[in-house]
Amino acid sequence: MAQWLQKNAHEHGFTNLVFVYANTGQENEETLDFVKKCDEHFKFNTYWVEGVVHHGERKGTTHRLIDFETASRNGEPFEQIIKKYGIPNQAFPHCTRELKQNPITSFAKEYFKGEKYWTAIGIRIDEIDRMNAKRIERRFVYPLIEKSMIPFTKQKVNFFWKNQTFRLNLKGYQGNCVSCWKKSDPKLYQIAIENKTAFEFMDKMESKYPRVGAEFLKDETCVDRVFFRGHRTAKTIIEQSTQWEGFVRNDAIDYNQQLEMFESESCEVFSECGS
Repeated sequence: MAQWLQKNAHEHGFTNLVFVYANTGQENEETLDFVKKCDEHFKFNTYWVEGVVHHGERKGTTHRLIDFETASRNGEPFEQIIKKYGIPNQAFPHCTRELKQNPITSFAKEYFKGEKYWTAIGIRIDEIDRMNAKRIERRFVYPLIEKSMIPFTKQKVNFFWKNQTFRLNLKGYQGNCVSCWKKSDPKLYQIAIENKTAFEFMDKMESKYPRVGAEFLKDETCVDRVFFRGHRTAKTIIEQSTQWEGFVRNDAIDYNQQLEMFESESCEVFSECGS
């Protein structure tokens, strides 16, 4: 989407194009490498940002500029969000809002000096149900869905990358975030089997900030917050993974079909559920 916009955005009335990546400190290193390679190959001049939390203030998360070398890799921005808002989970899904959406919005407000702008979102045409219902009001544009632009399916995206000299070196079940609570159980179990250290950050946060959140001010009897569905801790996921036999690799069930069967929740920035 980004490389197409770079070449064609002006034909659709969009000028002063700017590319932004928001780092949470809990992305896989392969994701950071990929953003860097895209920037170098396609000449995006990408702005890298991280969230800045304002503790003790009624003020949303803003941003700071970083780059590939200075990007946090140990969850520093994520921990600051948790320190103020509590552990995110299915009941409190504020991580995308505070780590991605608000820092990007803060950057855009500063970059465009308060002027109105459009935000391009990379949801594909086969994901059309994930479009934000208030897209016009919120000035969102979906180039990979719009018929007048470049409607793309997952298959077309894969074909595009097969013809490039590099691609995102992650397996389908890994995703950008190391151990996101939105992943399905089989994906989490597979990650735990391959790399138990992937859950160290979440285990540390559950031990350090179990009772941070507005609900504890109203009701002291509330149970501690944890990340995963069914009120499960990071340790529980690791324990349960020992019973997971892994994704089957045979002709009866295609490996990619299994990944589709165990689809995770959506985590797109500015999507309906993430807004």
